Amino acid sequence: MATDTKKMLVESGTALIPKLRDLSLEIDRNSELSDEVIEDLRSNGLLKVLRPEIFGGYQTNMRTYTEVVTEISRGNGSAGWFVSLSNIRDYMISYAFGQKALDEIFEEGQDVILAGNFKPIKCDIEKAEGGYLIKEAQWPFVSGSPHADWFYFGFPVDDGKGGMEMAIMVLPRHEVTVLNDWNVMGLRGSGSNSVKVENVFLPEHRVSLDRLARQGEYMIEPLRDIPLYQTPFVPSLTLSIVAPALGLAQAAMDLHMERVEKAGIGNTFYAKMSEAPITHMQVAQAQLKIDSAELHLYRAVDMLDDYSVRGLQLSMEEGIRMKADFGYVNQLCKEAIDLLTEGAGSVFSYNNNLFQLVYRDFLSMHLHGFITPSSLIETYGRVMCGQEPNTYFV
Repeated sequence: MATDTKKMLVESGTALIPKLRDLSLEIDRNSELSDEVIEDLRSNGLLKVLRPEIFGGYQTNMRTYTEVVTEISRGNGSAGWFVSLSNIRDYMISYAFGQKALDEIFEEGQDVILAGNFKPIKCDIEKAEGGYLIKEAQWPFVSGSPHADWFYFGFPVDDGKGGMEMAIMVLPRHEVTVLNDWNVMGLRGSGSNSVKVENVFLPEHRVSLDRLARQGEYMIEPLRDIPLYQTPFVPSLTLSIVAPALGLAQAAMDLHMERVEKAGIGNTFYAKMSEAPITHMQVAQAQLKIDSAELHLYRAVDMLDDYSVRGLQLSMEEGIRMKADFGYVNQLCKEAIDLLTEGAGSVFSYNNNLFQLVYRDFLSMHLHGFITPSSLIETYGRVMCGQEPNTYFV
């Protein structure tokens, strides 16, 4: 049954590739995913891949999730990013909140969309009787915010020892304001707007401490023996940011290979790019890099699922290597797309060129600080050399 569900979800993602590709320029031009695209994703179950079955989801695993995100990203980068981040929120709130909050969010099995971000850029929140008073707070890069029903945010609280620690809140849409500030070069349809909250009371049951959430403190009884919700948080969050990379690189290869049979190489006698040795080298090396990225990606993802099923804990060294895998996936996909760009020709400059759009979408994802190849790979090297990791997010 699990295999059938995975096959159905991945095939549904694959089936949407042509439509998403056809709509890509419109998505980029309008800086939003249309209601039609959102409905396609909803109706095919692609926004509840990691949602608990008790709340109407498919409760699959990280392999299924990654393959779905890859297929959607192959069709359109913004849609892939939206699917990646929306689904990971389901996984996160499912272990981070208790029954009362989850019942509110998934009331009567509603097919909700979640959006969020951990780090606020404004945060004036104080403890109040029965919860917290949010005087003014703002979070940037809240992907999917224009379509979200509930929001998931991080904020600092007093740890009782003279310091601060991170807590997590959930808020319904009517208590937040989505700002119109997502004016960017790529992933324009991802809806990664800033979100502002003012003068809102936050009840205690919609708050959890990040430290305790990671230890399973709040997990409800029906989810405690389900492997998905035992999956380590930090690698899973890193995975959600890099997950669209492989699909975008595959999209670049798809589009480039369509062109090599039709276009020549300027100022040469090659009537078709496909006849030129330089093209042969470019496409072969690019494909090998994409293949290598896939191997690294699924090595890490399958290890996450395997450890979760077997009830094993990742060691610090294993977690660092896994994050390095994800950073290397990001690097390899960038190198592959750069190779293909060398053969793209001057038509690349046109804003109606789909290859250029894939490039811009990928670059916006590639630059995310959470998956910077140099940082993740350096940390891996430090640990290999017996040094402490140079990041608190391990």
